[in-house]
Amino acid sequence: MPGGRPTLYRPAYCQAVADFHTITEFARHIGVVFQTVYEWTYTHPDFAEAVKTMTRSLPTRYRPDYCEAVVDCLKDGHSLYAFAGQIDVDHKTLYRWMDKHPDFADAVKRAQAQSALWWEKRLLELAQGDTGNARAVIFGLKNRGAGHWRDSVHTEVSGRLDQVHRIERVIVRPGEAGG
Repeated sequence: MPGGRPTLYRPAYCQAVADFHTITEFARHIGVVFQTVYEWTYTHPDFAEAVKTMTRSLPTRYRPDYCEAVVDCLKDGHSLYAFAGQIDVDHKTLYRWMDKHPDFADAVKRAQAQSALWWEKRLLELAQGDTGNARAVIFGLKNRGAGHWRDSVHTEVSGRLDQVHRIERVIVRPGEAGG
């Protein structure tokens, strides 16, 4: 009972926490605020280990068929962000999958090239007289093929750089000024 407060922690929680996906879920289950359970990871080393095991064993939503699905989605001009929405995951999850699954990372690169191709075809159609919004197509290209389609600004500095300029800050109080 440090500080005179009774602790809510129980050693049995080390085993119980394994039945939950997050410590937030576990905290709700036992009726304790998240912050309290989080503090236990600092004050009870055995509980901290149990939580680490729990988070390491979270099931992934990644499926190998996403390699084909990402190409199918982006080949119609969609973004990687849109694909995340299609499969109902946070877009940051896709980047974690790319780090963990080289086959998925390769599929995403191919898919992004397909997306840029879709947008370039739209631009060519506009150039050949089709109707549409050229600004929207250019925006799509800049966002899908940023390495090749971008506005670039080139800045050049010329002249001598050997001159030293001095900036001085003087604080003048009222009534002390010489004039």
